[in-house]
Amino acid sequence: MAKLTYIKAITDGLDVVLGEDPKTLIFGEDVGKNGGVFRTTEGLQDKYGEDRVFDTPLAESGS
Repeated sequence: MAKLTYIKAITDGLDVVLGEDPKTLIFGEDVGKNGGVFRTTEGLQDKYGEDRVFDTPLAESGS
């Protein structure tokens, strides 16, 4: 039986939602290019584009 990690399960779930609903966005600190701290969103920006999976500033004053 194949093992599924929690991170992989979350990534797969996010992939399903992004695939089913074009209005779904993922944004936050390092979730775009880097795939998040635990790589939970790894590959999703490449698959769905920078308009749907993107990084945000680390502070309110950031731009």
